[in-house]
Amino acid sequence: MAANNDWEQAKHQLRTSVEFVHNSNLYFQPAPAVADEKAAAMLQYNWLGLFEGYGLALPVSIKSGRYADESVLNSTDYQLSPALKLFLSDAADLTVQSHWQRELLLAGSGKAEFLDVSQKSLTDEQKLLQLSLQLGRAPDKQNLKLSVGRMLNEQHSQTQQLTAQQANFLKTDYGHRLNENTSLLLNAEMRREQQDQTPSELQQLGAGWSSRVGGSQQFQLIAGRFWRNTAQQQSSGSYWQVQNLSKLSQQWQLELLTSRNSVLSYATDSVSQLDTRHSASLAYQWNDAHQISLILARNLAKLDQQQLQRRRLELAFDWHWQLSTSWQQQLKLQRAKIEQRPEADKVATEVFWQVSRLW
Repeated sequence: MAANNDWEQAKHQLRTSVEFVHNSNLYFQPAPAVADEKAAAMLQYNWLGLFEGYGLALPVSIKSGRYADESVLNSTDYQLSPALKLFLSDAADLTVQSHWQRELLLAGSGKAEFLDVSQKSLTDEQKLLQLSLQLGRAPDKQNLKLSVGRMLNEQHSQTQQLTAQQANFLKTDYGHRLNENTSLLLNAEMRREQQDQTPSELQQLGAGWSSRVGGSQQFQLIAGRFWRNTAQQQSSGSYWQVQNLSKLSQQWQLELLTSRNSVLSYATDSVSQLDTRHSASLAYQWNDAHQISLILARNLAKLDQQQLQRRRLELAFDWHWQLSTSWQQQLKLQRAKIEQRPEADKVATEVFWQVSRLW
């Protein structure tokens, strides 16, 4: 998204790619499993222009995919994230950011994790408008960021609308440098959300710190409490976001991530859910051209409005090969298992291969 732009230098970047995917169990069903292959072409364009007192960003991507047998899954997805940044002073800037996204999701994956297999897939459409004020141009010393925005999200199958979500939010993030290697972090957020016709309010307050040990280790933690009120049903609990990046040697790198958040649910019979995610990634930089990664992830989604939880376990091998300054290749082998009692476990193996060129 546009927020990820560093706004430090102008860029004009065009990337094209083709990819091939084989999946042994498209819809994560016990039996009979449906296997198929997909070929897709993607275009990504990232433009950033800097002018006197402001900057404009325009990241856009379009992806068209076709399946060998399951033609009902053929789709053209897109993302568009224009942003305008006003440099008000040396210590303040204002960013207006929007985001439009359309994506086809298969049953059992991502936001379609609770979709009934009989519906096979859904189309997810998201719209976002956000205004962010940042005070302090030295984030490693002292920085305050205030964000306010509105999000709309709709999901529909070929025959009906499944869910409609909306949210108005206000978020504050503050960082204060305590010493050369450690900074204090504070976080607060309020969200007024709605799942179809059911309103839900979320408040959360947390604190933490970030630290750096030379160039070998970076650590960041935010943890706190959340309170959610949904149709007179109240709940509370802890939330956190933790990241630890360790450079074990010149070639080896280990990244550990864990998070827990209260979010709106995409299940049609629940309004909210608690998402807990853990992952570990061990990367080996073979040489300047080759990087190999081994990734292990565990996601747990627990619905608030019913006694149901769903666990997803993933193991992946990822190989990036920089063929030249313009050409890159990626090969990924992934095995995923879904556990959702009282149903039988569901397993899928996916092979992903992509070749891309930067123009």
